[in-house]
Amino acid sequence: MKPRRWFLLFCALAVAGAAAPERPLILLSLDGFRWDYCEKYPDETPTLRRLRAEGTTARSLIPVFPTNTFPNHYTIITGRYPAKHGIVNNDFFDPDLGKIFHYFQPAAVQESVWWGAEPIWVTAERAGLKTAVSFWVGSEAEIKGRRPTFWKRYDYSQPWESRLEEIAGWLTRPAGERVSFLALYLEETNSAGHTHGPDDPATAAAVRLVDGRIAELLARLHAAGIAPDLVVVSDHGMTATSAERVVILDDYIDRDRVQLDADGSVVSLRPLDGDVEALHARLTRVPRARVYRAADLPAHFRLRDNPRIAPLWILPEEGWHVETRANFERLKKRYAARGYLGGDHGYDPALPSMHGFFLAHGPSFARGVTLPAFENVNVYALLCAVLGLTPAEHDGDAAVTRAALRSESR
Repeated sequence: MKPRRWFLLFCALAVAGAAAPERPLILLSLDGFRWDYCEKYPDETPTLRRLRAEGTTARSLIPVFPTNTFPNHYTIITGRYPAKHGIVNNDFFDPDLGKIFHYFQPAAVQESVWWGAEPIWVTAERAGLKTAVSFWVGSEAEIKGRRPTFWKRYDYSQPWESRLEEIAGWLTRPAGERVSFLALYLEETNSAGHTHGPDDPATAAAVRLVDGRIAELLARLHAAGIAPDLVVVSDHGMTATSAERVVILDDYIDRDRVQLDADGSVVSLRPLDGDVEALHARLTRVPRARVYRAADLPAHFRLRDNPRIAPLWILPEEGWHVETRANFERLKKRYAARGYLGGDHGYDPALPSMHGFFLAHGPSFARGVTLPAFENVNVYALLCAVLGLTPAEHDGDAAVTRAALRSESR
């Protein structure tokens, strides 16, 4: 073929973008669904256990640090560690902006300035595919000038039945309008774990609920003749906590001289006078915890070289909290039935209790395969491979993608 014809063909392909996959790819997150819940609650997980047996699973999905919802959900869909994508915790301070990011404030999550790296829906939309997102972290902001084709503000008061209708509508639109990628978030196992702890019957009931909702979604799609590729993940695990395992931070420092970015299962602080060493010395007296300068955080956290990372961190022992007195009193009232949080996360990702869940099911994935535990930075590249996309820069390992896909899909 002559050079000019090669050039014209290349231009035509570039304009057309990626061809829409034969089937949709669904990424579903079960917040706080610990890696072992299918074994712990077998009667409550018939759907997940069937999908796992028929597809690819992993011993566990290793979260990033801190093992909290926002940094991990955003890592899953960007393939980047928090220091690189910028969401370094659920709450954090940006000294360049002079502002604090609070995960529960709509104005913050909708601002593009917080969100680095490239989510999978941006990668897909740039390639010409249509995407939809139902309550995934980061989806309320325009990122790199793009949004999902379909998205909405987070409002978990919307009934599941209404969400299911909406999701089914996105996936069954006419050819040319149909969604190729859907990200979906279910929260119930996280709130149950916080309120009751991972070992309580109420948590078992939440596990049964999300398993049933997955079954409903798949039945709805089956009735429409759709056999999707499905990836189910969770952002972190859960460990038991109690009011008897709380250290009050105010007993060890002058709160008026410190900016507290976050407290609880992981504490990050900034001295208002700039004297990091003096504050570090005072914090070494805090029991049931270790204090770190940011530069000395464990290497496997990969949390460094970002101004949003506070200069000092307190890492409580598993199941312990370091709280301000005000927050301790607030949590006792909020969780009055037990007198405090029944469970929490945020701890060292090396702890098995912090590990999440992974399965991949559908025509693109290997059948009956169990992979060793792997980090959740690997999920983004796997999603790109299924969709036929060239991934943006990421921190994943191609070996995980190869192991999870059917040989003809690699």
